[in-house]
Amino acid sequence: MSDDFNAKMKLLIKSEKAMLSLEMRKKSRQTVWIALALLAVLVGLITLNIAVYLYLETMYTNLTAAVILSGLNLFAAGVFFMIASRQTTGAESEAIEEIRNFAWAQVQTDIDDVKQNVTQFTDSISKVKKGVDNFTSGDAFGLKKVIPIITTLIDLNKRK
Repeated sequence: MSDDFNAKMKLLIKSEKAMLSLEMRKKSRQTVWIALALLAVLVGLITLNIAVYLYLETMYTNLTAAVILSGLNLFAAGVFFMIASRQTTGAESEAIEEIRNFAWAQVQTDIDDVKQNVTQFTDSISKVKKGVDNFTSGDAFGLKKVIPIITTLIDLNKRK
């Protein structure tokens, strides 16, 4: 059982490591996309903001031009963040999750078996202890009545 349990634990650890690796790759891709989005938004907004503001200023008041420009900036940032959030780990992740769940189930079964064996062992020890207590107190086999006979036989055997 020990080798079987060790194999299950190794499988569980390997699946957890693989899941962590996939998650790290996903997060690193998301980070790259977010960084690119921020860089693009920054550079684009600097130049675009100047151009759009100058254009809108000719048609609207300064305040209205600034509000329109802010709305466009927020929309552009939202598009980039939406692209970054759509990164997934794919089918590979699902397969590893199934392996991990299987390994957890197997480990849990083994742990439950060990708990049950310990409970049975504890119950057996309690029964033996009760039997010994009953035996030493003389209640189990009427030992109190037999002790004088045993002592007499021992004394007779010593005299011979």
